[in-house]
Amino acid sequence: MKVLEIKPLKNKTLEVLIVKKEYNEPFWLIEPEPPSTPKMFNTLLRSSIAFTKFLKELLKKVKVDFATEELGMRSEQEFYTDNVLASLFKESNIPFFPVDIDENARTYLATNIDEKKVLRDRILEELAKLSNQKGKNKKPSTKEEYLIAYGQCLQQELEEQQQEINFPVRENWIVMEIMDNARKLNNKEKITCLYICSPEHVNGIKQLLESLDVRVEKLTLSKKIVSTYDETSSSKELEDLLQSMQIQVKPIIKRASEDAPYLLFFLDTDKRASPFDICMAYDSGFDAIIPYDNVTPEDAKNIVHDTIFSRSQKGVKHTCFFIGGKNIEKSEEVLKIVKDTMFPPFEASVIIDPGGAYTTAAATVAKVEDAMLSNNLGSLRDKSCAIFGTGSVGRIIAVLLSRLGCNVKIASINPKRVNGEEYAKNVAKLLGSRYGVDVQGVFASTRAKKVEILQNTDVIFCAATRGVRVIEKNLLKELKLMKIMVDINAVPPFGVEGIKLKDDMREIRPGIFGIGALTIGKLKHALEKEILKEVRSNGKGTYNYNFALQLGRKLLQKKIHPAKFATTLSYPVK
Repeated sequence: MKVLEIKPLKNKTLEVLIVKKEYNEPFWLIEPEPPSTPKMFNTLLRSSIAFTKFLKELLKKVKVDFATEELGMRSEQEFYTDNVLASLFKESNIPFFPVDIDENARTYLATNIDEKKVLRDRILEELAKLSNQKGKNKKPSTKEEYLIAYGQCLQQELEEQQQEINFPVRENWIVMEIMDNARKLNNKEKITCLYICSPEHVNGIKQLLESLDVRVEKLTLSKKIVSTYDETSSSKELEDLLQSMQIQVKPIIKRASEDAPYLLFFLDTDKRASPFDICMAYDSGFDAIIPYDNVTPEDAKNIVHDTIFSRSQKGVKHTCFFIGGKNIEKSEEVLKIVKDTMFPPFEASVIIDPGGAYTTAAATVAKVEDAMLSNNLGSLRDKSCAIFGTGSVGRIIAVLLSRLGCNVKIASINPKRVNGEEYAKNVAKLLGSRYGVDVQGVFASTRAKKVEILQNTDVIFCAATRGVRVIEKNLLKELKLMKIMVDINAVPPFGVEGIKLKDDMREIRPGIFGIGALTIGKLKHALEKEILKEVRSNGKGTYNYNFALQLGRKLLQKKIHPAKFATTLSYPVK
């Protein structure tokens, strides 16, 4: 049996012109019962005179090395003798090949499906017998219920297998045979193939070919009937209709703007662009990510101009600017310039997430909100909160909490910091002037100051530098009232002694519940990915920590734990 193995061409360049045919070539592994297409309708499943004439004109203008078409349910003899396209390519002296799943592979796949189909049909026959025996208006017996459930599982498996074979599997075979036919042309370095393709396979084949560095162009035939025939006339002679009509044929080549790739321009204010965000963008479906390092506001203006003016209006909708860098102030300055530089209709979408701070902060606050509600601990809005750490993540957590209505302290814990009290107060002032929030800045470099803050706080967030222990176990012993502690530090030693990475409201001491870094990180990862997907599909708007918080809440509301809903049914034993 021929093995499915797709290899790119070596030392050759292949261009494939995909011409969308007028119908989907019939294909099945097991013939449908009853036939899905009436026999009379089957006469329409052939290339029309308009399509044939169009191809003749195309072949005069485009030099084609070989042509291909799906074999479908035809034999090779039928493909060459009863196919008007075979005659056309023969007249033009162009090699013409059928491409499809290998016959032996098709037989193997059909056997596998047929066994399942036979079992499903046995179940249907048994259900029909039971239905006749019990008569009308009687509830299904236990046996019937189990047979129905079994039959539904088999039917679903059959449909999924056939879908898999009809599309991914079949398309891989078609692409392999196109490549193999191109490979046989030993005396050619640049090869052009004309592929007559069923409409339902155009996009799949195109993507597969492009993944092999094949240049692909799609061409669709537009047909329009123009007739002077009066439909209200009493005459119903087809001859009159045919003589009064014209078939107008026009090729439509897909424009670049309609096929514009999704591009993300990553503007990082740091020395090196973050590989984390680049990987996330690729995983979310962007075709290419273009990173820029050490971006200044002036750099950003030039990059935006060059980008939006090089793309069409539709191309701009497939464009995103992602602003990163650990310094929030620099990132916000770049954001302002990016937004001010664009104008209607050349407005691309913009994401700002300095060093992942916005999505991490949003995920942290959304998770604590959800955890409190899920455990009947009330709303986060009326709680006292403390953030240990004045970096980017800590600052945005403070902003979000303050806007919720919480009483918020942000604490600097670095004992080596000169004028620590003044520094902490300046951080609070900066947050107030920049974001319009009321936050208290405190210096907590000593054990006594930490205890004082912890005793007067409901929810504690550890957002200090990686690998820095903020709260030791002996501090926890001095706390009497219930507390929630959140640690975003995933590098040992963790911010809170005794907390584990995957903790999700685990009681680390009596009355003290912990949420670990991986629990936050998992939501942060999902959140950033969803934002990138949203941007890719929506194509407009600015996405910051406010949007991230709202989306984080939605993601948590949608969460379903499959294990809680799992059910196993066993047929009763006599």
